[in-house]
Amino acid sequence: MKTKELQIRTLSSLAKVFPQRIVGNSHTRVDGVCGTEVSFQVALRMVAPRYRQDDYEIKVISELSERIKLYKVGLVPSALPVYPHSLDENYITSSPQLFPDPLLPIENFTFRAAAYNWRSIWVTVNIGEDIEAKEYPITLEFYRKGELKGRARFNISVHGVRLPESDFIYTDWFHCDCIADVHGVKIFSEEHWSLIESYMRLASKHGMNMILTPILTPALDTAVGAERPTVQLVGVEKTGDEYNFDFSLLKRFVDTAKRCGIERFEISHFFTQWGAEFTPKVVAQVDGRSKKIFGWHVSSLSPEYAEFLRALVPQLISFLESCGTPRENIYFHVSDEPNEVHLERYHKVSALLYPLIEGCKHIDALSSLSFYKQGLVNTPVVATDHIKPYLDDGISELWCYYCCSQGKKVSNRFLAMPSHRTRIIGVQMYKYGIKGFLHWGYNFYYTQFSKRLVDPFRETDAVEAFQSGDAFVVYPYGDGVISSLRQKVFADALNDMRFLSLLEAKIGKEQVVAELDRLMGEDITFESCPESERFFDELYKMIFSYLES
Repeated sequence: MKTKELQIRTLSSLAKVFPQRIVGNSHTRVDGVCGTEVSFQVALRMVAPRYRQDDYEIKVISELSERIKLYKVGLVPSALPVYPHSLDENYITSSPQLFPDPLLPIENFTFRAAAYNWRSIWVTVNIGEDIEAKEYPITLEFYRKGELKGRARFNISVHGVRLPESDFIYTDWFHCDCIADVHGVKIFSEEHWSLIESYMRLASKHGMNMILTPILTPALDTAVGAERPTVQLVGVEKTGDEYNFDFSLLKRFVDTAKRCGIERFEISHFFTQWGAEFTPKVVAQVDGRSKKIFGWHVSSLSPEYAEFLRALVPQLISFLESCGTPRENIYFHVSDEPNEVHLERYHKVSALLYPLIEGCKHIDALSSLSFYKQGLVNTPVVATDHIKPYLDDGISELWCYYCCSQGKKVSNRFLAMPSHRTRIIGVQMYKYGIKGFLHWGYNFYYTQFSKRLVDPFRETDAVEAFQSGDAFVVYPYGDGVISSLRQKVFADALNDMRFLSLLEAKIGKEQVVAELDRLMGEDITFESCPESERFFDELYKMIFSYLES
């Protein structure tokens, strides 16, 4: 009997394909609606008595072929998949190894398969607003030297419903300095601005609608006494005790963001991280010379810095309003991740800022309820493993976040987590009426404390500091940027929220939540993660059974 040359498996977007195993079940269909993107995977492995690899030409056969894009799921290493103290039973592995993540463009419809090792093709289908609701078969045929060697078949079920616009806010901190450094271009050169727009556009495509705006160089993840490259968008000139500001770079940043569909602006922190003890780096022209007038050498309680903020902030707000950004779309930070020890200092510095930002929003990532109880943060952004007291308190304007510290029981986006655990965050946020989500690392390509640049294809854990997957969800690629498996899965989580809102309009939230708890087999909390991707199969069966009845 002739030996079959290719083993082929069709999989959902929630599978992870490792060289020696596939985590996830076979799938042959996915549900979609007009105006969204859906994804699935095709895993291939050659059948051969010894190792070999060969190129296969791919032919896509479908009514939707012009809307289909193919990517190779690349592999990246992790030396730190999970902190030992965070390990629970719902990780794929705790061992350092290669993980599937970057989505590399497939050139000329050619894909290289290998014996013994599984490799995966990620297929995205852009379902346009004008697509007829029906079943769309998709076939991928694989040819070697002109001879058909195998086929993969998948179905897209397009339903005749429209998702509502979402008022949910999502920000993933955007690091302009990392873009310049990893691509080797000068900060705010034309090459840099082109790259900034590419990174913004990819973020917006995947649901990000608010952007960290470095009016001053962000005082984030920087070793005490050290500094990150200057990406200050506001020019500062100091003459005696007077300040003049140049907003031309900020204008270009705002215009670029809006061109990419981002309308909300999150102003970088006015005080240093983990305690608000010092001021961020501020470079100014003083008597015709460039000088660092604030930074680690200046206390956050400095009267000079207070005068600087009193001069800057009102003009900043007026400028953003003149660019068509209303105050409710301007978000300010004091300091990132303060704790109880920092309460007194935080109180003092926030008292300086608050009178200056009337009508704007103030958000900060924190865990302690005391900051909210004392009126120090009007929109708390709470770690998912510390959120229960806030939920019990019935706070209406509640956001959540996770980072490297949220690894046990809760959802996160680490490489070592199964994708269904990453995606469940959307269901959780819907149930509890969360208004926004913040993450610190859209594209952080430095080591911990920003001591040096890393190659994100080689060092995914900030040199064994953060669990791999925490620091970034996109990869630099040539003169641009590419997505990741995890970015696609999180975007699907945001769409899950829109589907549930649509269902709520028909049957009410109480019944929607009851159905979600039924599918999970328990009352869903932020520590409820499904055992497999089957939860999402059942979720969409339930949603469409109501919507189409």
